[in-house]
Amino acid sequence: MAGGASGGRSIIGLLLAAGRGSRFSADGSANKLLAGVDGRPVCAAAAQALRGALPRVAAAVSPAAPRVGDALRQAGCEVIVCDRAAEGMGGTLAQAVSWLSSREQAAGNEAPAWCIMPADMPWVHADTVAALRDAWLALPPSRRERAVLAPTYRQMRGHPVLLGPDWAAPLSQLQGDEGARALISGQVTPLAVEDPGCVRDVDTPDDLAPGPTLLA
Repeated sequence: MAGGASGGRSIIGLLLAAGRGSRFSADGSANKLLAGVDGRPVCAAAAQALRGALPRVAAAVSPAAPRVGDALRQAGCEVIVCDRAAEGMGGTLAQAVSWLSSREQAAGNEAPAWCIMPADMPWVHADTVAALRDAWLALPPSRRERAVLAPTYRQMRGHPVLLGPDWAAPLSQLQGDEGARALISGQVTPLAVEDPGCVRDVDTPDDLAPGPTLLA
């Protein structure tokens, strides 16, 4: 069962699923997010990691890839079609966070934290997401607002990244193809996990070959 936040604060899982994946298919004939892994699309497997630990998961998709949106709806995500997707990850992330933030405010809800993950990471384990969730909830309230937490596997930083509510405004100002990496540089608190999936993504068809399994 998916875990929730305590103390009235919520965490929204946000899957970034609007990329073109040109390294996977140079001519655009295949979308890596729809490639099969363990009997389901890559993007659906990634969504399951977030949904396994968070009650609320949204996915930002491109209007040019309706089948990705369909797959993520079937996986239980709220789908946001981002018309800024062609700008790149920064534009997609900004539009999704801005839209979700405005909706939360209109509903009278407290500003949420954000657990953000690329949709091309189908091997992330839900336990990793839960560890981030629990670590954020364990922080003193005064530290939660600006917190940035990310998993590390063998000293390699991975995904997803959990950002406190105060990051919504800076995230909403992102532009172009650069995501939040530069924005949060030097402010990330690492959380060691035994999950090789948190540092493994799909860039080319060869990446779909069997890889390391979750360590006990």
